Amino acid sequence: MARAGILYSHVAQAAAQLVGAGKNPTVDSVREALGGTGSKSTIAPFLKRWKAEQQDTVAAVESGLPASLLQAVTGLYEHMQAELTCKLDQARQQHAEELRAAGEREQQLNDELQAALKTKADLSEDLAQTRRALAQLQEAHHAQSLSLATAQAENAGFQQRLADRASEVTTLDHQLTQTRAQFEHYQEATAARRAEERQAYEQRIARLEQDLASANRQAAVQQTTIGQQEMRIANFIAECDRQDQALHATQEELTAVRSARDRLTDQVRDMMTAKDDLVARWAVAQQQLSDMRAALAAQEQASSMLADQVCRAEERADHLTEEKHTWLQERGALEQRLLSAEQKLATLTGPAITT
Repeated sequence: MARAGILYSHVAQAAAQLVGAGKNPTVDSVREALGGTGSKSTIAPFLKRWKAEQQDTVAAVESGLPASLLQAVTGLYEHMQAELTCKLDQARQQHAEELRAAGEREQQLNDELQAALKTKADLSEDLAQTRRALAQLQEAHHAQSLSLATAQAENAGFQQRLADRASEVTTLDHQLTQTRAQFEHYQEATAARRAEERQAYEQRIARLEQDLASANRQAAVQQTTIGQQEMRIANFIAECDRQDQALHATQEELTAVRSARDRLTDQVRDMMTAKDDLVARWAVAQQQLSDMRAALAAQEQASSMLADQVCRAEERADHLTEEKHTWLQERGALEQRLLSAEQKLATLTGPAITT
């Protein structure tokens, strides 16, 4: 019949006696050392507690090695474990620093990439604005070309009108010359006719003086003739006045034509000045267009350079990603090696507890 009140001290004393005798303390051997008393369910936890407290002694007994050798091996294991832990901490710290540096480099590259993308967007916006300005300049150039063509057409019309006016002036000059010639001829004919009539009149007077008697009979006829002659002279004088008035009107018309010609000449001169101004403005627009094209070419070159920089930044980011992946693989390998080393150490130094 089992003895009541088995305590931890009883189990510890029995286990120490068995170890001192060079035996492995088990539940059965301890129960036997206690005189066959106590249940295994009571002895087993006490024995497990004692083995935990006396781990080195129990390991030495179980392995059959001297306690000094086991202690030396244990010290070597602890030293190797401490050194391995230190190296592992250093490797982890170095790996953390490398990861932090890689993260900083990746963040810096991301910042550079964002800046490059922003610069590219700004350049794209500038390029779009430049293209819009170029389109506006082209539209202005087209409008100026149309204005120049209109001005040239109006200039051609003015030139034609000026030529027509010049032709009219030439015709009027010719008509004036003919009128003057006719008037001079008329004056000469009138003078000759008057001279002839005066000579005839003098001859009549002589004949009247010679034929006074006849003249008295023919007085009425002569008076009538004289009246007719005077009427003809008055008509001639009136005709001369009309010719003078026509000449004066012709001269006034010639003056008006010359004034119109002068005005047309001034208009043509103004049109030529406007044409020169338009040509100068067109030359300036051409120069501005050339400058804008040069600036556009420079901006396209800068955009190409930025695109190359972006490509290089993306390649660097891919390279850093590969390096990060490689570091992760190396970290996994180190952790795997550490786990394997810990398992080997556990295998070499772990106590084999036999129930």
